[in-house]
Amino acid sequence: MKLRLFSLLLFYVNIAFAHQPDLSNLMIYEQNGKKVLVLKSSLTAFEGEVNFHFEKGAFKSPEEFAALVIKHFTNNCFVIINGDSVKLINPRVILGHETTIFALLGTMPNEIESVYLKNTFFKDIHNNQCEFILSLKDKPQYQYILNNDNKQEVELAFENNKWMVIENKGSLLKSLYVIIGGVLLLIIGLVVFNRFKKNNAS
Repeated sequence: MKLRLFSLLLFYVNIAFAHQPDLSNLMIYEQNGKKVLVLKSSLTAFEGEVNFHFEKGAFKSPEEFAALVIKHFTNNCFVIINGDSVKLINPRVILGHETTIFALLGTMPNEIESVYLKNTFFKDIHNNQCEFILSLKDKPQYQYILNNDNKQEVELAFENNKWMVIENKGSLLKSLYVIIGGVLLLIIGLVVFNRFKKNNAS
């Protein structure tokens, strides 16, 4: 009974997901000893990106459309494991209301210590969000939302038996600027307050 309810829930979630161009899903997982990358979203989202990046009338058949999707995919999806780039092998497209790209990940180390992922495939869609799920053998599953705010990228390190997000230098620098700005505003406020207090005293 529980399995039936869960399957029904997944069915309705997939229906809703397949019609929302601003939502996508990217997953890296292991199957039959191979590591696979899967990217899913609505057909509308894929069509929107292809039409935006290629000239009008660039495709006249589903096969030509799929070829453009793969071209855009290979230019916008990057995986780095333990500091080394990983090749996306034999990407293929399955068209439908929910369209899917499958690709095998190239040679990877046996022990994965860090993962960097950047997926800008849907960056031109307003309010886009990509749910990234990392599911590797003998490691806990990890979920992260990619969007324009984090530049559609995330870097993870495996420490103390869990995945940790590594803040990039840009984010750290931005946080430092915010702190310095806050301190300066506080100092200016204190100076103004003291002068106002002195003027009222005299």
